[in-house]
Amino acid sequence: MQKIDKYELIAMMILFLIGTSPLYELGVGAKQDAWLVVIVAMLAGLLLLLVYLFIQKGDEERNLFEILNQHLGRILGTIVTIAYIFYFSYESMRNTREFGDIINISFLPKTPLSVLMLIMILLSAYAISKGTEVFFRVVEFLLPFTILGYFLIFLMFIVSKNIHLERLQPVLEHGIMPVIREAIPKVISFPFGEVVVFLAFWKHLNNKKNLSKLSIFSYLFVGILLLIFNLLNLTILSPQILSITTLPMLRSVRLIEIADFLERLDPVIILLIYIGIFVKMTAFYLGAVIGLSYLVKMSHKKLTVIVGAFIYTISFAAPNFIYHTWIGFTRNLMYDFPVFQIWIPLALAAVVLMKKLFSRKGKQTGGS
Repeated sequence: MQKIDKYELIAMMILFLIGTSPLYELGVGAKQDAWLVVIVAMLAGLLLLLVYLFIQKGDEERNLFEILNQHLGRILGTIVTIAYIFYFSYESMRNTREFGDIINISFLPKTPLSVLMLIMILLSAYAISKGTEVFFRVVEFLLPFTILGYFLIFLMFIVSKNIHLERLQPVLEHGIMPVIREAIPKVISFPFGEVVVFLAFWKHLNNKKNLSKLSIFSYLFVGILLLIFNLLNLTILSPQILSITTLPMLRSVRLIEIADFLERLDPVIILLIYIGIFVKMTAFYLGAVIGLSYLVKMSHKKLTVIVGAFIYTISFAAPNFIYHTWIGFTRNLMYDFPVFQIWIPLALAAVVLMKKLFSRKGKQTGGS
Protein backbone atom coordinates (compact mmCIF):
# COMPACT_ATOMS: atom_id res chain seq x y z
CA MET A 1 0.00 0.00 0.00
CA GLN A 2 1.11 3.56 -0.74
CA LYS A 3 2.54 5.32 2.32
CA ILE A 4 3.04 9.00 3.15
CA ASP A 5 4.98 10.52 6.05
CA LYS A 6 4.09 13.45 8.29
CA TYR A 7 6.06 16.07 6.34
CA GLU A 8 4.39 15.06 3.10
CA LEU A 9 0.96 15.35 4.73
CA ILE A 10 1.77 18.81 6.13
CA ALA A 11 3.02 19.99 2.73
CA MET A 12 -0.03 18.63 0.92
CA MET A 13 -2.54 20.15 3.34
CA ILE A 14 -0.83 23.55 3.30
CA LEU A 15 -0.49 23.85 -0.48
CA PHE A 16 -3.94 22.35 -1.06
CA LEU A 17 -5.63 24.85 1.26
CA ILE A 18 -3.68 27.77 -0.20
CA GLY A 19 -4.69 26.83 -3.75
CA THR A 20 -6.21 29.87 -5.46
CA SER A 21 -7.49 31.37 -2.18
CA PRO A 22 -5.00 34.29 -1.97
CA LEU A 23 -6.15 35.48 -5.42
CA TYR A 24 -9.61 36.35 -4.12
CA GLU A 25 -10.85 38.53 -1.30
CA LEU A 26 -12.66 36.05 0.92
CA GLY A 27 -15.79 37.48 2.52
CA VAL A 28 -15.79 40.64 0.41
CA GLY A 29 -19.56 40.97 0.91
CA ALA A 30 -18.84 42.07 4.49
CA LYS A 31 -16.72 44.97 3.14
CA GLN A 32 -14.11 46.18 5.68
CA ASP A 33 -15.05 43.27 7.98
CA ALA A 34 -13.92 40.66 5.43
CA TRP A 35 -10.99 39.76 7.67
CA LEU A 36 -13.46 38.87 10.45
CA VAL A 37 -15.25 36.62 7.99
CA VAL A 38 -12.03 34.64 7.52
CA ILE A 39 -11.65 34.22 11.29
CA VAL A 40 -15.27 33.05 11.75
CA ALA A 41 -15.06 30.68 8.77
CA MET A 42 -11.70 29.33 9.90
CA LEU A 43 -13.07 28.50 13.37
CA ALA A 44 -16.24 26.94 11.95
CA GLY A 45 -14.14 25.04 9.42
CA LEU A 46 -11.95 23.78 12.27
CA LEU A 47 -15.03 22.13 13.78
CA LEU A 48 -15.67 20.50 10.41
CA LEU A 49 -12.06 19.30 10.30
CA LEU A 50 -12.60 17.67 13.70
CA VAL A 51 -15.66 15.90 12.27
CA TYR A 52 -13.57 14.58 9.34
CA LEU A 53 -10.87 13.42 11.75
CA PHE A 54 -13.47 11.70 13.94
CA ILE A 55 -14.73 9.78 10.89
CA GLN A 56 -11.18 8.79 9.92
CA LYS A 57 -10.19 7.79 13.46
CA GLY A 58 -13.13 5.40 13.55
CA ASP A 59 -11.77 3.49 10.54
CA GLU A 60 -8.07 4.33 10.33
CA GLU A 61 -7.26 1.77 7.62
CA ARG A 62 -10.12 2.76 5.30
CA ASN A 63 -10.55 5.73 2.95
CA LEU A 64 -13.73 7.77 2.48
CA PHE A 65 -15.29 5.39 -0.03
CA GLU A 66 -14.60 2.30 2.06
CA ILE A 67 -15.99 4.06 5.14
CA LEU A 68 -19.18 5.01 3.25
CA ASN A 69 -19.71 1.41 2.18
CA GLN A 70 -18.95 0.14 5.70
CA HIS A 71 -21.41 2.41 7.52
CA LEU A 72 -24.11 3.21 4.94
CA GLY A 73 -24.40 -0.21 3.36
CA ARG A 74 -23.58 -1.33 -0.17
CA ILE A 75 -26.44 0.38 -2.05
CA LEU A 76 -26.51 3.76 -0.29
CA GLY A 77 -22.72 3.72 0.11
CA THR A 78 -22.31 3.21 -3.66
CA ILE A 79 -24.73 6.05 -4.47
CA VAL A 80 -22.89 8.48 -2.16
CA THR A 81 -19.52 7.30 -3.51
CA ILE A 82 -20.64 8.09 -7.08
CA ALA A 83 -21.82 11.52 -5.89
CA TYR A 84 -18.39 12.20 -4.33
CA ILE A 85 -16.61 11.10 -7.52
CA PHE A 86 -18.60 13.72 -9.45
CA TYR A 87 -18.03 16.31 -6.73
CA PHE A 88 -14.25 15.77 -6.70
CA SER A 89 -14.17 15.83 -10.52
CA TYR A 90 -16.15 19.08 -10.55
CA GLU A 91 -13.83 20.69 -8.00
CA SER A 92 -10.84 19.61 -10.09
CA MET A 93 -12.50 21.08 -13.18
CA ARG A 94 -13.02 24.43 -11.45
CA ASN A 95 -9.32 24.68 -10.69
CA THR A 96 -8.38 23.58 -14.22
CA ARG A 97 -10.61 26.25 -15.72
CA GLU A 98 -9.34 28.92 -13.33
CA PHE A 99 -5.74 28.12 -14.29
CA GLY A 100 -6.54 28.38 -18.00
CA ASP A 101 -8.50 31.62 -17.67
CA ILE A 102 -6.02 33.35 -15.35
CA ILE A 103 -3.04 32.53 -17.58
CA ASN A 104 -5.09 33.49 -20.65
CA ILE A 105 -6.12 36.85 -19.19
CA SER A 106 -2.81 37.77 -17.58
CA PHE A 107 -0.02 36.46 -19.82
CA LEU A 108 -1.01 34.45 -22.88
CA PRO A 109 -4.11 36.04 -24.41
CA LYS A 110 -3.44 34.53 -27.84
CA THR A 111 -3.00 30.97 -26.59
CA PRO A 112 -6.20 28.90 -26.89
CA LEU A 113 -7.83 28.14 -23.56
CA SER A 114 -8.16 24.51 -24.62
CA VAL A 115 -4.37 24.18 -24.94
CA LEU A 116 -3.67 25.73 -21.51
CA MET A 117 -6.18 23.45 -19.78
CA LEU A 118 -4.91 20.40 -21.66
CA ILE A 119 -1.37 21.06 -20.44
CA MET A 120 -2.65 21.28 -16.86
CA ILE A 121 -4.64 18.03 -17.16
CA LEU A 122 -1.69 16.17 -18.69
CA LEU A 123 0.68 17.31 -15.92
CA SER A 124 -1.80 16.25 -13.25
CA ALA A 125 -2.50 12.93 -14.98
CA TYR A 126 1.22 12.19 -15.11
CA ALA A 127 1.59 12.93 -11.38
CA ILE A 128 -1.41 10.74 -10.52
CA SER A 129 -0.22 7.88 -12.72
CA LYS A 130 2.88 7.62 -10.51
CA GLY A 131 0.74 7.00 -7.43
CA THR A 132 -0.30 8.80 -4.25
CA GLU A 133 3.10 8.44 -2.59
CA VAL A 134 5.02 10.06 -5.47
CA PHE A 135 2.51 12.90 -5.79
CA PHE A 136 2.83 13.73 -2.07
CA ARG A 137 6.65 13.74 -2.38
CA VAL A 138 6.48 16.23 -5.25
CA VAL A 139 4.26 18.51 -3.15
CA GLU A 140 6.71 18.28 -0.24
CA PHE A 141 9.43 19.54 -2.58
CA LEU A 142 7.27 22.50 -3.71
CA LEU A 143 6.34 23.70 -0.20
CA PRO A 144 9.54 25.65 0.75
CA PHE A 145 9.50 27.64 -2.50
CA THR A 146 5.84 28.54 -2.06
CA ILE A 147 6.19 29.65 1.56
CA LEU A 148 9.30 31.67 0.70
CA GLY A 149 7.47 33.29 -2.22
CA TYR A 150 4.51 34.40 -0.10
CA PHE A 151 6.86 35.64 2.62
CA LEU A 152 8.74 37.80 0.09
CA ILE A 153 5.47 39.17 -1.31
CA PHE A 154 4.40 40.03 2.25
CA LEU A 155 7.70 41.86 2.90
CA MET A 156 7.38 43.80 -0.36
CA PHE A 157 3.86 44.90 0.58
CA ILE A 158 5.21 46.23 3.87
CA VAL A 159 8.21 47.99 2.30
CA SER A 160 6.19 49.51 -0.56
CA LYS A 161 4.11 51.50 1.97
CA ASN A 162 0.78 50.92 0.21
CA ILE A 163 -0.94 49.76 3.39
CA HIS A 164 -3.64 51.99 4.89
CA LEU A 165 -4.98 50.54 8.13
CA GLU A 166 -7.79 53.11 8.36
CA ARG A 167 -9.55 51.15 5.58
CA LEU A 168 -10.41 48.48 8.17
CA GLN A 169 -12.66 50.91 10.02
CA PRO A 170 -15.35 51.04 11.23
CA VAL A 171 -15.29 47.50 12.62
CA LEU A 172 -18.67 45.70 12.62
CA GLU A 173 -20.40 48.80 11.25
CA HIS A 174 -23.54 46.76 10.47
CA GLY A 175 -23.22 44.25 13.31
CA ILE A 176 -22.06 40.64 13.31
CA MET A 177 -24.73 39.14 11.01
CA PRO A 178 -23.17 40.24 7.67
CA VAL A 179 -19.95 38.56 8.82
CA ILE A 180 -21.71 35.31 9.71
CA ARG A 181 -23.72 35.29 6.47
CA GLU A 182 -20.52 35.62 4.43
CA ALA A 183 -18.62 33.06 6.49
CA ILE A 184 -21.30 30.36 6.62
CA PRO A 185 -21.37 28.58 4.28
CA LYS A 186 -19.47 30.58 1.63
CA VAL A 187 -15.97 30.90 3.07
CA ILE A 188 -16.29 27.56 4.85
CA SER A 189 -16.97 25.97 1.45
CA PHE A 190 -13.97 27.74 -0.11
CA PRO A 191 -11.38 26.91 0.99
CA PHE A 192 -11.77 25.33 4.44
CA GLY A 193 -14.42 22.65 3.77
CA GLU A 194 -12.52 21.35 0.77
CA VAL A 195 -10.31 19.42 3.23
CA VAL A 196 -12.99 16.69 3.02
CA VAL A 197 -10.99 15.21 0.12
CA PHE A 198 -8.27 14.19 2.60
CA LEU A 199 -10.59 11.44 3.81
CA ALA A 200 -9.43 9.74 0.61
CA PHE A 201 -5.74 10.07 1.62
CA TRP A 202 -5.40 9.97 5.41
CA LYS A 203 -5.35 6.17 5.59
CA HIS A 204 -1.95 6.22 3.84
CA LEU A 205 -0.25 8.10 6.70
CA ASN A 206 2.58 6.07 8.25
CA ASN A 207 2.00 7.04 11.88
CA LYS A 208 -1.69 7.75 12.41
CA LYS A 209 -1.14 8.81 16.03
CA ASN A 210 -0.06 12.23 14.75
CA LEU A 211 -2.90 12.60 12.24
CA SER A 212 -5.01 15.08 14.20
CA LYS A 213 -2.07 17.18 15.37
CA LEU A 214 -0.52 17.44 11.88
CA SER A 215 -3.83 18.22 10.19
CA ILE A 216 -4.87 20.90 12.70
CA PHE A 217 -1.42 22.53 12.57
CA SER A 218 -1.48 22.68 8.74
CA TYR A 219 -5.04 24.00 8.75
CA LEU A 220 -4.33 26.81 11.25
CA PHE A 221 -1.11 27.77 9.46
CA VAL A 222 -2.97 28.33 6.20
CA GLY A 223 -5.86 30.02 7.98
CA ILE A 224 -3.48 32.62 9.45
CA LEU A 225 -1.74 33.07 6.08
CA LEU A 226 -5.07 33.69 4.31
CA LEU A 227 -6.11 36.09 7.07
CA ILE A 228 -2.90 38.10 6.55
CA PHE A 229 -3.37 38.37 2.79
CA ASN A 230 -7.05 39.21 3.20
CA LEU A 231 -6.03 42.05 5.51
CA LEU A 232 -3.38 43.20 3.04
CA ASN A 233 -5.86 43.35 0.16
CA LEU A 234 -8.31 45.32 2.31
CA THR A 235 -5.72 47.87 3.43
CA ILE A 236 -4.16 48.25 -0.02
CA LEU A 237 -7.19 48.36 -2.33
CA SER A 238 -10.10 49.35 -0.01
CA PRO A 239 -13.42 47.46 0.22
CA GLN A 240 -14.99 49.54 -2.58
CA ILE A 241 -12.35 48.55 -5.14
CA LEU A 242 -12.32 44.94 -3.95
CA SER A 243 -16.06 44.59 -4.58
CA ILE A 244 -15.55 45.25 -8.32
CA THR A 245 -12.20 43.49 -8.80
CA THR A 246 -12.12 39.91 -10.10
CA LEU A 247 -8.56 39.08 -9.00
CA PRO A 248 -7.65 41.45 -6.12
CA MET A 249 -4.25 39.94 -5.33
CA LEU A 250 -2.99 40.55 -8.86
CA ARG A 251 -4.11 44.17 -8.62
CA SER A 252 -2.44 44.59 -5.20
CA VAL A 253 0.85 43.09 -6.40
CA ARG A 254 0.93 45.46 -9.39
CA LEU A 255 1.01 48.38 -6.95
CA ILE A 256 4.33 47.22 -5.47
CA GLU A 257 7.09 49.62 -6.46
CA ILE A 258 10.34 49.72 -4.52
CA ALA A 259 13.18 52.16 -5.28
CA ASP A 260 11.86 52.74 -8.83
CA PHE A 261 13.19 49.40 -10.08
CA LEU A 262 11.34 46.56 -8.34
CA GLU A 263 7.85 46.43 -9.80
CA ARG A 264 5.46 44.34 -11.95
CA LEU A 265 5.68 41.29 -9.70
CA ASP A 266 2.50 39.65 -11.01
CA PRO A 267 4.51 36.79 -12.64
CA VAL A 268 5.69 35.83 -9.13
CA ILE A 269 2.18 35.63 -7.69
CA ILE A 270 0.96 33.77 -10.79
CA LEU A 271 3.74 31.19 -10.30
CA LEU A 272 2.73 30.76 -6.65
CA ILE A 273 -0.93 30.46 -7.60
CA TYR A 274 -0.05 27.96 -10.34
CA ILE A 275 1.61 25.73 -7.74
CA GLY A 276 -1.47 25.97 -5.51
CA ILE A 277 -3.86 25.27 -8.39
CA PHE A 278 -1.79 22.31 -9.56
CA VAL A 279 -1.78 20.75 -6.10
CA LYS A 280 -5.49 21.33 -5.46
CA MET A 281 -6.81 20.23 -8.84
CA THR A 282 -4.54 17.15 -8.81
CA ALA A 283 -5.65 16.21 -5.27
CA PHE A 284 -9.32 16.37 -6.29
CA TYR A 285 -8.50 14.52 -9.52
CA LEU A 286 -6.74 11.80 -7.50
CA GLY A 287 -9.67 11.63 -5.07
CA ALA A 288 -12.04 10.97 -7.99
CA VAL A 289 -9.70 8.29 -9.39
CA ILE A 290 -9.49 6.55 -5.99
CA GLY A 291 -13.28 6.62 -5.72
CA LEU A 292 -13.79 5.20 -9.19
CA SER A 293 -11.17 2.50 -8.59
CA TYR A 294 -13.21 1.41 -5.57
CA LEU A 295 -16.27 0.89 -7.77
CA VAL A 296 -14.64 -0.35 -10.99
CA LYS A 297 -11.93 -2.97 -11.18
CA MET A 298 -9.68 -1.38 -13.77
CA SER A 299 -6.02 -0.38 -13.92
CA HIS A 300 -5.00 2.85 -12.17
CA LYS A 301 -3.66 4.36 -15.41
CA LYS A 302 -6.85 3.67 -17.38
CA LEU A 303 -8.97 5.25 -14.65
CA THR A 304 -6.63 8.27 -14.63
CA VAL A 305 -7.25 8.74 -18.37
CA ILE A 306 -11.03 8.30 -18.03
CA VAL A 307 -11.40 10.77 -15.15
CA GLY A 308 -8.95 13.22 -16.77
CA ALA A 309 -10.92 13.17 -20.03
CA PHE A 310 -14.14 13.83 -18.08
CA ILE A 311 -12.60 16.75 -16.16
CA TYR A 312 -11.20 18.26 -19.37
CA THR A 313 -14.55 17.96 -21.16
CA ILE A 314 -16.62 19.64 -18.44
CA SER A 315 -14.00 22.42 -18.17
CA PHE A 316 -15.66 24.01 -21.22
CA ALA A 317 -19.09 24.20 -19.56
CA ALA A 318 -18.76 27.88 -18.57
CA PRO A 319 -18.77 30.30 -21.54
CA ASN A 320 -16.27 32.67 -19.86
CA PHE A 321 -14.33 33.32 -16.65
CA ILE A 322 -16.88 35.81 -15.27
CA TYR A 323 -19.68 33.24 -15.53
CA HIS A 324 -17.41 30.52 -14.12
CA THR A 325 -16.63 32.70 -11.07
CA TRP A 326 -20.27 33.78 -10.65
CA ILE A 327 -21.51 30.18 -10.61
CA GLY A 328 -18.81 29.29 -8.10
CA PHE A 329 -19.51 32.05 -5.60
CA THR A 330 -23.31 32.34 -5.93
CA ARG A 331 -24.37 28.74 -6.51
CA ASN A 332 -21.67 26.20 -5.62
CA LEU A 333 -20.44 27.71 -2.35
CA MET A 334 -23.94 28.41 -1.06
CA TYR A 335 -25.85 25.27 -2.04
CA ASP A 336 -23.84 22.52 -3.76
CA PHE A 337 -20.53 22.16 -1.91
CA PRO A 338 -22.02 22.23 1.64
CA VAL A 339 -23.81 18.96 0.85
CA PHE A 340 -20.47 17.16 0.46
CA GLN A 341 -18.45 19.20 2.96
CA ILE A 342 -20.97 19.62 5.78
CA TRP A 343 -24.20 17.61 5.58
CA ILE A 344 -22.98 14.19 4.41
CA PRO A 345 -19.93 14.18 6.76
CA LEU A 346 -22.15 15.21 9.70
CA ALA A 347 -24.63 12.45 8.86
CA LEU A 348 -21.80 9.93 8.45
CA ALA A 349 -20.22 11.01 11.76
CA ALA A 350 -23.62 10.58 13.47
CA VAL A 351 -23.92 7.03 12.07
CA VAL A 352 -20.36 6.21 13.21
CA LEU A 353 -21.09 7.61 16.69
CA MET A 354 -24.37 5.71 17.05
CA LYS A 355 -22.72 2.46 15.99
CA LYS A 356 -20.01 3.00 18.60
CA LEU A 357 -22.58 3.69 21.32
CA PHE A 358 -24.69 0.64 20.44
CA SER A 359 -21.53 -1.48 20.25
CA ARG A 360 -20.53 -0.40 23.77
CA LYS A 361 -24.04 -1.05 25.12
CA GLY A 362 -24.01 -4.49 23.50
CA LYS A 363 -20.68 -5.35 25.12
CA GLN A 364 -21.87 -4.12 28.52
CA THR A 365 -25.11 -6.14 28.24
CA GLY A 366 -23.21 -9.21 27.11
CA GLY A 367 -20.69 -8.80 29.94
CA SER A 368 -23.41 -8.55 32.57
